[in-house]
Amino acid sequence: MINQEITPGFITVEFLGIPKLKAGVPFCKAPAGSLSSIINNLKIRFPKLSQEFLPSPSGKSHVLYSLNGDYFLHDPETILLEGQQLLIISADAGG
Repeated sequence: MINQEITPGFITVEFLGIPKLKAGVPFCKAPAGSLSSIINNLKIRFPKLSQEFLPSPSGKSHVLYSLNGDYFLHDPETILLEGQQLLIISADAGG
């Protein structure tokens, strides 16, 4: 995980594997909030990611979402707080 300074009101999003290639950056900042609102923000900012990897957290997705690298998120209404990290990982990573 990337150790970044906390930006007030924001989380750090880290892209791993194919999402990193599609995003063109290893990480970015996004406004804290629900997983679905963060994904909607990323869809706008990273259109290539949107088309292939971020259909919606409640729909079929080719990525997994991990909070701080500790556990995977499945509920689109999960709230991510300022300073937390969201990892976006290829669903086929490691296998």
